[in-house]
Amino acid sequence: MLRFTLAAAAATLAFSTLAEAKVTITCLTNAGHLTRQHEPLMAEFNAMQDEIVVEYAAPAKNYGDTHLKLFRGSATNTLPDCAFQAYNQLPSLARALAERGQIVDMKSLMDAEGEGWTEANYSEAMLDLGRVDGAQYGMPFNASVIQWYYNADLFREAGLDPDNFPTDWDGLFDAAQKIDALGDDILPMFMWLINGDDWGFQTLILQQGGRMMSDDGQSVAFDENGHALEAMKMAKRLHDEGGLRTDLDRETQFAAFTEGRMGLWGLSPAGARNMQERVGEQFDLRSHPFTVWNDEDGKLPTGGNAAIITTQDPEKIAAAWEYIKFVTGPRGQQVTAEITGYLPTNRKVLGTDYMGDFYAANPYYATPVMQYDRAGPWSGYPGTQSEKIWREQASTIRAVMEGELSPEEGATQLKSIAVDLMKR
Repeated sequence: MLRFTLAAAAATLAFSTLAEAKVTITCLTNAGHLTRQHEPLMAEFNAMQDEIVVEYAAPAKNYGDTHLKLFRGSATNTLPDCAFQAYNQLPSLARALAERGQIVDMKSLMDAEGEGWTEANYSEAMLDLGRVDGAQYGMPFNASVIQWYYNADLFREAGLDPDNFPTDWDGLFDAAQKIDALGDDILPMFMWLINGDDWGFQTLILQQGGRMMSDDGQSVAFDENGHALEAMKMAKRLHDEGGLRTDLDRETQFAAFTEGRMGLWGLSPAGARNMQERVGEQFDLRSHPFTVWNDEDGKLPTGGNAAIITTQDPEKIAAAWEYIKFVTGPRGQQVTAEITGYLPTNRKVLGTDYMGDFYAANPYYATPVMQYDRAGPWSGYPGTQSEKIWREQASTIRAVMEGELSPEEGATQLKSIAVDLMKR
């Protein structure tokens, strides 16, 4: 298996010629991220130096489409020079590309930066998000763990204290019921669960101290110690006690929340800026760390993506590394966090030179930082059927929430779906 671990030598060789001619690299991301994040970062990087030109390929539709485009590019030798791959899909992609020598292990590039550089910029937990089989195939770019957004005005109307957010799920459901009683046009809560991908389901597993997959990523582990059953019991409670609707799409619920007709929303910090812009001055919008069952061992799956290098040209590897250092560095992460609300993946961003003062003055945006130590893996399944697995699992979870299946039946089905489709 071919891996690029000669990075220091390659970087030295490549940059000896950079001053003579510009190196152009092409990266791939998805349409939802291109305009809002990557174009400002690309423009700033291209303007700050004269040796490298960064361009972006036609964007993928979403993370799933990015995954397919990269697999197709691997088969046809038309891969971009770098790309931004979702954490849960990185393992299967990296293993496939590594077999063909089409992905760079960036560990040696990091080592070439000098002693202490890695530790000063990245925590081990963040770096783990981009590691596959011990290789640093991805550098963490976007990171998000689920958090609560809430309408403090509705809390007050319901007789709740918005300055004392519920500390456990029982308290949360009590608050939701009091908000629900405010009127037929008021929705108590929404949580990312059956809308979109399996990030919400994995939240229900990891917050118990559970894990989705075995250490080698080849076997289902979310049923260990009854975690799948407890997750299905919680899904049922979210519906019955929390008022979580199964018949409204995400856009409808987003409109209800931003118009002031919903009390609580469990979602990614990536939408913090958009949420604030939509709400404006309509109500007192706040955010709060997510509720976990196991305070000692509970984690939250980290959504987002890692930057990968897929060129085999040493000169372009060196250029791509310079760009990745920028976008995952303190300045790049400051830009991204301020634009979106994502959790910064670089430690230096928390200093006063970058965002320390901003977070102190804007607690609404500081919630992701408060959950830094909760960041756990967003796992993927081996093979190419991850999206199909989730579609079938989401139907099962919906059936449990609506009472068509018992939590026990749902937990059994969730495992069977994954085990059966992983084989394909």
